[in-house]
Amino acid sequence: MSRRTKIIIVASLVVLGFLFASPELLSQYWVMVIISCLIFTCLGCGFRFLFLAGRLTIGAIAFAGVGAYTAALLTTKADIPVLTNPWAGIFFGAIMAALIAIPIGIICLKVPGLMFAILTMAFVELFRYVLIMWSSLTNGIGGVLDIPAFSFPGYGSFGIDRTPYLYLMIIIAAVTIFVMYRIERTRVGLSMFSMAQNNELAQHLGMDTFRYRLVIFAIVGLFAGLVGGFQAHYWHYVSPMEYQLLNSLLIMICPVVGGLMSPVGPIVGAFTLIGLTEGLRVFQEWAGLFFGAILLFVVFMLPGGLVTLPRAIYNTPQAIMNSPQWARMQWGRIRARFAPIS
Repeated sequence: MSRRTKIIIVASLVVLGFLFASPELLSQYWVMVIISCLIFTCLGCGFRFLFLAGRLTIGAIAFAGVGAYTAALLTTKADIPVLTNPWAGIFFGAIMAALIAIPIGIICLKVPGLMFAILTMAFVELFRYVLIMWSSLTNGIGGVLDIPAFSFPGYGSFGIDRTPYLYLMIIIAAVTIFVMYRIERTRVGLSMFSMAQNNELAQHLGMDTFRYRLVIFAIVGLFAGLVGGFQAHYWHYVSPMEYQLLNSLLIMICPVVGGLMSPVGPIVGAFTLIGLTEGLRVFQEWAGLFFGAILLFVVFMLPGGLVTLPRAIYNTPQAIMNSPQWARMQWGRIRARFAPIS
């Protein structure tokens, strides 16, 4: 076992230990914040997973909405007792999101580059307007209310206590991160990297890039739907206003800030941005300023994301000592980014 692997295992155990102990250490409000961070972590992992395959998606929030509404409608309107169970709702929500991702992927994945991102953005808005207009099924803008909570034998209903929801969300996040991480280390993962680097070369080597991307797109939809089903039973309601384009952009920003090329990037980005947003809620008028400052700092000073910050801190003094021109080079880099286009 390499030293890097040992560090990752120890760090993961420390983080999991803190998360499981957080209900005893923190208030219920901060437990709610941690749950929100884990939700955006899972959705951000889906964005990163598809990005590694060479596609930029803005539609993850729509698949979460599919899972949420599937779980909500089954548990509140289905006449079959088995389907009214919240555990069945979250399962079928994930399956429905994956099934819907397949035909959407067949249509959209043939479009390259930014056009694919625009199509997924249109899917988000189309999904939201369908929810609003199909009021006979979804109750329109009012959403679905009185969604039952999870229950567990020996514990009973979760109710409004956020602690069992935190433990369940930790399990969902751990499974999501582990599955996507393991897939990256398989033949599919190697195909993802090759497609992102040079799609035409990968096709000439005999790789069915469309089929690989379709499978990846369905996996992203599956886990997004799983998170959406959890949200429905955690919030006890769902509304079209929860699945707007702004939330989808936040899902995209989290892994970018944390570090797109690192598996822990979505985790770092989600806990930084969501935690900062909630922590600065008392300074509402200044929250946007701090939020923007972090984005600018990451874009211009840490292109690899916040996960590269320790390495940058370690290397900066050495670079200054080894090269007196380092500071001028960094300043020139910043000036070049803001230089007007002639």
